[in-house]
Parts: sequence; C-alpha cells; structure tokens
Amino acid sequence: MSSARPAPPALWPAAVFAMGLAALLAATVVVVDHLPSLRAAASGLLEAERPGDADHYLAGDIGGQVDHHVLFFGIDADAQSRLQAAEVLFLGNSRLMFALRPEVLRPGFAALGRSYYAMGFGFREADRFPLAIIRRFDLRPRLVVVNADGFFGGGLSAWAEVVNRDTAFAARKLRWEAETAHDVRRAVHIVAPNWLALFGRPGLGHARELNMYRSRFDGTWQVSPWPESHTAFAPPPVDGPPLSRGEIAAARAFKSEMDARGTRLVVTRVPTPEPHGGAGPARFADLLQVPLVMVAPPGLTSGDRSHLDQASAHDWSRAFLEALTPHLGDAGPPR
Repeated sequence: MSSARPAPPALWPAAVFAMGLAALLAATVVVVDHLPSLRAAASGLLEAERPGDADHYLAGDIGGQVDHHVLFFGIDADAQSRLQAAEVLFLGNSRLMFALRPEVLRPGFAALGRSYYAMGFGFREADRFPLAIIRRFDLRPRLVVVNADGFFGGGLSAWAEVVNRDTAFAARKLRWEAETAHDVRRAVHIVAPNWLALFGRPGLGHARELNMYRSRFDGTWQVSPWPESHTAFAPPPVDGPPLSRGEIAAARAFKSEMDARGTRLVVTRVPTPEPHGGAGPARFADLLQVPLVMVAPPGLTSGDRSHLDQASAHDWSRAFLEALTPHLGDAGPPR
C-alpha cells in the first residue's frame, strides 16, 4: 500500500510579494532621485546618525521615549554613577536639553574642577518626575539649576505616569526593544527611505524624523538631524503673569527639599519663541530668594519655533556658563 506524498506548498504568494517589494523599492529610488523636495526629505532621514562613540545611548526617536525609564530605574550603570556624582544638576524640559551643549560645558566645567549632569526630559516634564529621581537615589548635588518654564507645579506627564507604574524588568525590556527597532529602522532607511515620513501619514501629516541620544558622561542630548533654523525671535519677558497658588506651593516645596539636601538653587529660563505659560523665572527667583541667571545672546533663532537651533544653542551655552560661573564658586570647594 503506497501513501501519496503531500503536495509541496505553493511558492507563488512569496514570489509575488518579493517581486512587488522589489518594484516598490525601485520606484521609490527613482521618484526620490528625480523630485528635489523628496530628495531633501530622504537626506534628512539618512542624516539621523547615531553618535560614533560608546558614550551615548538612545534617548528617544519617532518610536517613543526611552531615557525616562533609564534614569528612573538606574539601569545604565555608567550614567547612574555620573548622575550620583554630579555637583551641579540641570533640571527642565526639552528646551533646556536642546540648549545645553556639551562642546561648551565639558571644557568649561573641567576648567572649574566641577562635575555636572543634565537631567532634563521631554514631554514638557515638570518638577515631580525629576524630584522622584532625586529622592529615589538620594541625590545631593551642590547646586541645582532649574529652567523655570512650566517647571514648578506642572505635575507628571502622561509618559511619566506610565514609567511610575512600570518595573525595572519592563524598563530593560522597553530599552532593548527600542534600541533594536531603532537600529533596524536606520538599516532599512539606507536602502529605502521611510515612505510614511516622506509622503505623510494618512490623517496625521508628515512625521518628523528626530532622534535623541543621551550622553552617559553628562546627560546632554545629541539631536539628529537638528531642525533647520527659522527667523530670529525676541525672548519673552522674565516676569510673566502672576504666580498661581499651585506654583507658589510647588516652588516652596521644591526649595525646602533642596535646602534639606544641602543644595543651593538657581533659576533660569532658556529663551524660546513660545513659552509654555505660567509665571516667569523672575517671579520664582523673588519668591524663593534665589539667584536668577538669565542670558539672551543677540540674534537667537529657533528650528521648530520652540527649541533653539544648533548655532543659537552654542551661543546660549557659552553666555550662560559665563553668567553661572560666579554661583559655582558659592557652592563650596570642588569634590
């Protein structure tokens, strides 16, 4: 008795898919090469390069944010040790992270014999999340510099609430998945640019390809590709509207926490065309009786009408470090 062999699986669906994908890839290359606007957009995708050193890790990209989990759970040993050793801690939103340029800060702080760390976050993160990290790891910097741009009394971002509910295992899993997806996207974009980014997502418009890599050494961001600059702007007034009761309570509670840790407080605000709202830094400095360190170099420009562009960020960092230096001397001898 003979048994019939099963028929081999049909290969034509896979062949059709492979031929269709090859045709789409070829069509994309031809179209992008012949249309200047798409060619410029494709070059922006390919310029989003990872830093060529082991100092940086992925902070966030078009797929989501990662560095909230990394710093909250302390899952990067090098970054964690630098954070805990920092004498000066910078706190604030993404505007601060765009503005702080390590090419300026590193040699400047090294010459002063001081260590620093930039612990700002995206999602317009306010005071509660960085304060939770300070308490979690018992951080005791000599000086804390706050970018008073919606910082005091801003609560938690929706993403920070997710982080608070997660576990260390979930944080490591998220980081591995984000890093893997990021590397795959970069490799695929070399062959074929992201069609959704080039032609827009249905109902959502064009998605900007923006990658942030965070330094383990000092916490600063490297942004790639940096948004192109637009017209110059004048910084908003330093006082702004009157303080609300919530801002007063949050600012005093934050200052009390810093006092208990032996930490001095300095208030600033990174220049921006569109402030988040709330009282200005001068009002918080008066309320808390702390120094106000404000600089606004002439000709500042923004790449996205919110953050400083790259050239303005360098100008601001140089001017700000010079203005901050006298207050570093008041923070006691270097460790």
